[in-house]
Amino acid sequence: MVDVRSSLTVRTIPFLITACHFERSAVTCHCERSVAIRFRVCVAAAVLLLAIVSTATAKYSGGSGTAQDPYRIAAAADLILLGETPADYDKHFLLTADIDLDPKLPGRKVFDKAVIAPISRVSKAGNYSWEKAPFSGVFDGSGHTISHLTIKGMDFLGLFGQLYSGAEVSNLGVVDVNVTGSGSSVGALVAQNDEGHVTACYSTGMVSGSPRVGGLVGCNSGDVIRSYSTCAVSGGWAIGGLVGENYGEVRRSYSSGVVSGEDAVGGLVGSDYGAVTGCYSTGVVSGNWGVGGLVGAYDGDTIWDCYSLASVAGRHDVGGLIGTISDEIGSLDISRCYSSGPVTGENNVGGLVGFGWPSCVTASFWDIETSGQAKSAGGTGKTTAEMQTPKTIFDAGWDFVGETQNGTSEIWQMPQRGGYPVLAIFSGYTPPRLQGSGTAEAPYLVSNPVELGAMVHYSPDAHYRLTASVDLSGIRWSAPVIPSFAGTFDGSGHTISHLTIKGVSDVALFGYLKPGAEVKDLGVVDVNMTGSGQDIGGLVAENHGGVTHCYSTGVVSGTGQPSYVGGLVGSNPGTVTHCYSAGTVTGTSSVGGLVGSNGLWRMLSSVGGGVTRCYSTAAVSATGQSSRVGGLVGWNASGSVAQCYSTGAVSGIGQLSDVGGLVGDNSGAVTQCYSAGPVKGQGYVGGLVGSGWPGSVTGSFWDTQTSGQATSRGGTGKTTAEMQMASTFLEAGWDFVGETKNGTEDIWWILEGKDYPRLWWEAAKK
Repeated sequence: MVDVRSSLTVRTIPFLITACHFERSAVTCHCERSVAIRFRVCVAAAVLLLAIVSTATAKYSGGSGTAQDPYRIAAAADLILLGETPADYDKHFLLTADIDLDPKLPGRKVFDKAVIAPISRVSKAGNYSWEKAPFSGVFDGSGHTISHLTIKGMDFLGLFGQLYSGAEVSNLGVVDVNVTGSGSSVGALVAQNDEGHVTACYSTGMVSGSPRVGGLVGCNSGDVIRSYSTCAVSGGWAIGGLVGENYGEVRRSYSSGVVSGEDAVGGLVGSDYGAVTGCYSTGVVSGNWGVGGLVGAYDGDTIWDCYSLASVAGRHDVGGLIGTISDEIGSLDISRCYSSGPVTGENNVGGLVGFGWPSCVTASFWDIETSGQAKSAGGTGKTTAEMQTPKTIFDAGWDFVGETQNGTSEIWQMPQRGGYPVLAIFSGYTPPRLQGSGTAEAPYLVSNPVELGAMVHYSPDAHYRLTASVDLSGIRWSAPVIPSFAGTFDGSGHTISHLTIKGVSDVALFGYLKPGAEVKDLGVVDVNMTGSGQDIGGLVAENHGGVTHCYSTGVVSGTGQPSYVGGLVGSNPGTVTHCYSAGTVTGTSSVGGLVGSNGLWRMLSSVGGGVTRCYSTAAVSATGQSSRVGGLVGWNASGSVAQCYSTGAVSGIGQLSDVGGLVGDNSGAVTQCYSAGPVKGQGYVGGLVGSGWPGSVTGSFWDTQTSGQATSRGGTGKTTAEMQMASTFLEAGWDFVGETKNGTEDIWWILEGKDYPRLWWEAAKK
């Protein structure tokens, strides 16, 4: 059959219009009406042909694929066409109607792979690769649903096979799905989320496979936010009601389906290596080993402010909240959580945690009556009456609506008719309205403690600006005020003072800055930070973004092993520029006046961090037997420290410690820096650098008199008089104000004979 549309071309249209062109003066009056009618008919025909041609050449149901004009997906054919067009996987899409993919309907089918999937997978020695890139664009469901998706295949099954870095899927429901896989990474919405964003999505139906099977997402190393699943989920290992295996973040989400599997089976997440915050689960969970109401097997970062009401049954390592905690690494942190569902099993069965390390669990509870369990590998057992008494939970430091003593984020609330605590955001609570729209042009405005705390309920990707200094006296937190942040926070030169946090890991104003995030022009003064885990900082616990023109004063302390404690930033694979710290910094290992560890990431991955044109006057000390402690940076693992200095006292008591006036242990690069504070310790002690291999030190110095140290693992020792002479540094290529031989950036200035070199931006800020 010949497609009529294909036989019509644009060349036809000028001819038709010409044939319909009439000169009114050339016709008689009695023909006027006839001519008018013929003219209108011809014009209508031309318009129709234009529409036909346009339809033949347009993609989908309209749009051009940009952010301002996304492609419109209005029918099943549009969605299937998208799946068959990998060249569009980086474009913007908008769902404009509900779509039914029931295979019994015309034009639909039972899929054997993800609908929107990368072109064929190739396995080489067990490694997966793709001939074409996965989805990296934006798909906005606009509140619509895609129903009756049916897939029967091997692995990487779901509506989306793989989301790549930066991809976004939001405001979408996939309902009454039936996804069955014989292999790995299976989810109703996304099979594998590689650093993408899934926001405000949900799923219903049935999902099965093995391993890494989730009701919404199979394997997640990105974000899953404000989403839920009621799917029945089944499989082998890493089976979760919402996410099968999590390496990223799951926030403000829940699940309520029936979940069954073999190993690492959880009501919300099967196997967790990342962070789970502000989530809950209900339903029924069953399995063999590592079976938990919320998380099956946990070896991740944090589980904060979560609960489970699920019924849990398994054989080994079975818990009302978590089945098994796999390791005792200092980063593990389970805080402000509870469970109340029945728990049954054979070996290592606990009301809250089946098996693990009790020290990882703080301020958390389980109901000994409803669970049927009197013991747990972590947490505190309470009666039903005690669990439903606000004082029990409040005294543990939980942040409740209507009080400010435990924070201003309003995380929890007690139901009006009584019962267990519930997460406020799921129970009708409306956060305070922030002025602005969260864009770069109109950022959200923050001016007081309540608005600061409310940031956790707003988008972590948005822009914020501080419009007044904020005093947090009398308020305590047990977690970072902003746990995870990917946007921009502009302090506008204001301060946040008297911030007090006593917690485990990620203790700071900002817990985790993602790549691309920025905090600038902000001072945190008179802080009081205490952490028993790792990543403790006055401003940021773990920085993968950028910190610029910021400073901290006060007390920062960590007791974990390793601790990664810094006056401003705990660990820094990102950048810290034009910043300083003052006060007191203590910890067990990797302790620095400004940054604890620079270039270090989880699992000792080598990720470069940069500390540039910064200084510290903080007094720094380490108490561990094998510690790295420095006046500016404790451990420069794989990063760079350039054009910086430190003048505070540094000490380390451990016999195997690395103690340095600027850097304790240097495996990176130190360029044009100096230190002048007293340095004391055992082990490897140096005036500038304690130890370092294969690190480099270039154009850098230390004061041999004030430090009390004649040697260093890099750098050049000078007397106090020499350290206060411009020539000492000019000869090493330092760029000073008033000279051009070493550059024109005017990085340094000096008051000769009276002081050491100072950074020019210090004077510019005064």
